[in-house]
Amino acid sequence: MVDPVVAKRVRVLHVYPVFLKQVLDRERDLPLMRRSLRLRLTAFANHFMEQKERRAKHRKLKTAEDIVQAMLEVLGGLPNVTDYHIMWCGLQPIAESPVPFLATVFRSNLRKLALDISLENVVKLLAPCSAPHSIEELDLVIRVDHSFTAATLDHTSILIEHLAPAIGRLRHSLRRLAIQAWEPLDFSPLFLALDYLPLLSHLILAIPVESPHLGDPTGLATLLTRQRLTLRSLALRATQYSGPGLTPDPASLTAWLVHALVDVTDIPHLRALDISSGLFPLSAALAALVQFGGTISNLVLTGCYLTHADIEAVLAAFRRRAKTERLESLRLGSVVLTPDLLDLLARELPNLVRLELLVREVSVDSDECFTAAGQLEHFFCEMDKRRYPQWHLRQLKILLTTCPYRFHYGPHLEQLLATCVPSIQLGIS
Repeated sequence: MVDPVVAKRVRVLHVYPVFLKQVLDRERDLPLMRRSLRLRLTAFANHFMEQKERRAKHRKLKTAEDIVQAMLEVLGGLPNVTDYHIMWCGLQPIAESPVPFLATVFRSNLRKLALDISLENVVKLLAPCSAPHSIEELDLVIRVDHSFTAATLDHTSILIEHLAPAIGRLRHSLRRLAIQAWEPLDFSPLFLALDYLPLLSHLILAIPVESPHLGDPTGLATLLTRQRLTLRSLALRATQYSGPGLTPDPASLTAWLVHALVDVTDIPHLRALDISSGLFPLSAALAALVQFGGTISNLVLTGCYLTHADIEAVLAAFRRRAKTERLESLRLGSVVLTPDLLDLLARELPNLVRLELLVREVSVDSDECFTAAGQLEHFFCEMDKRRYPQWHLRQLKILLTTCPYRFHYGPHLEQLLATCVPSIQLGIS
């Protein structure tokens, strides 16, 4: 990457500075193996230096400090990186900080920064003197390094005094913010401490499935209320990769989200709601739809199986909308594709423009989840009798997720439905 021709072409960069810990661990614990590892790292780094200074004498890298300096020069020679992904967690303690070479990529042309980082490292990497100031997209995956004197660290102070100001420094550029907690963690101090972000239009929140989820729900309510005039898109996920029991608690998550949304006034410019997670309870999704259904024109609701009754409950959230508001795009799944389902969608959403269905079964009867092969033929026969001239649907995508349907019948189904709905234009994506 130190070749200038190559360096100028690099746009996306992923860095995980685990090699520093490996070097220092070997130096401390395995002195005999240290030499072999160091020779390999030295050869690797000297190869870079050779490419950069072919005629100069090779610099010998003997210590971790030498490696940090070499990486500083390598990464510092990448002038056009726009997307930067850093994973820095589980590496404590290391004597040589990777911050100098990690931060050297922070330049004015950087547009996206994705950090998978332990909360303890936020203090170092996002210091005022090193953090970027022109980021438009910020993706945060926040972990807690329990093995590194976590009991002596005040996580609340880190959220308030370091992470919130770091995000606040992006107020003049940040348009998309994604926050994911690796495990249940109280993020309410962060939400309460964040400044108003005047350009923020897209917000993505991944909520741990176990209590306390993201902490005091008042924090999320405050964040949504503060940004109510800027948000155009909201995505909600239910995730968890670590924690006490890794046991989803749908009732607790629903109650938490309802509590967070109850005091949120309308978000007048919100147009897209995306709930894509198999762990996200339908009851919580319905609570979000009741809150935001009055303005959204684009809905994604995927991740878990939806019965016909579930879909009726989802569509009911749109019946109280103003006549000037309409749902234009819908992605739904997984579902059983039946004539009754299409009747329901055509009746409830006559102005729908784009429809994408994730289909796990094709049947004539919505109560039958597992159908015989003959049901598919019956479905075609039944749909041949149906026409929807009042349905304004223009784009249709059927994604068949199970055998035997997915390999043979997708195009045939789309062609069949294009006959039933005259306004559909096949081939438009």
